[in-house]
Amino acid sequence: MKNKEEEKFKEFLAESFDQGVNIRELRLSTEEMEYIKRVYPKASLNKSIPKEASEGKIWYKVSLLPPETDIDSINDARLAAIQKENVQLKQELEALKRSMALGSDN
Repeated sequence: MKNKEEEKFKEFLAESFDQGVNIRELRLSTEEMEYIKRVYPKASLNKSIPKEASEGKIWYKVSLLPPETDIDSINDARLAAIQKENVQLKQELEALKRSMALGSDN
């Protein structure tokens, strides 16, 4: 694949697997399939229709997971977001307890 084609295919993959989608059926050329295997070594590609289409592409069921480093950074970001939310909830709970205690004193 040429650089321009590779960039276009990279964008196509990003759009295909956005919003948490991990599995898609895609019609891929041999070059596109090899690109996925190279960039996402843990990806699973299974032919869903064994017959090749007229333009030389084949339908694959693609299970795509981010590269290891991306998984680690995603998990770290999720953990940080959860910890931040927990701190905020604790602060809100303490504020609610204080306001209820002041209200019961009256």
